[in-house]
Amino acid sequence: IGTWKDDIKIDQEVVAAYIGGEIPPNAGAHSGRDWGAFDIRKEVIDRCPTECMRMEGGKLMINNRECNRCMHCINVMPRALHIGDDRGVSILAGAKAPILDGAQMGSLIVPFIKAEPPYTEIKEKVIEPIWDWWME
Repeated sequence: IGTWKDDIKIDQEVVAAYIGGEIPPNAGAHSGRDWGAFDIRKEVIDRCPTECMRMEGGKLMINNRECNRCMHCINVMPRALHIGDDRGVSILAGAKAPILDGAQMGSLIVPFIKAEPPYTEIKEKVIEPIWDWWME
């Protein structure tokens, strides 16, 4: 799963444009219906699963240490919020999708590893040791 380690980048001027109604939320995906004016508290801050966001002095503040990177805020305001620059992947194994229980996420094997071409670090430090363990 693609992820990042550093802080979410916030463009406060664009956040204000979303609040002012100049930019449609969700990249305009729901523009065919009248949902009313964009309410950042109701649609972004209150829906944050870790409650790491708040408005302070007209600016959006994010406690990045508490963020679990669910991407909801970024999906609602894609022009105002961007993932950090320290990018990589989280590696999980053992996911399944049983018919009666629904999709189940795998176990987190590697919380974060850089993902840069030619990806030899991932192959040598993660994939090959898993193969070795599995073959034994």
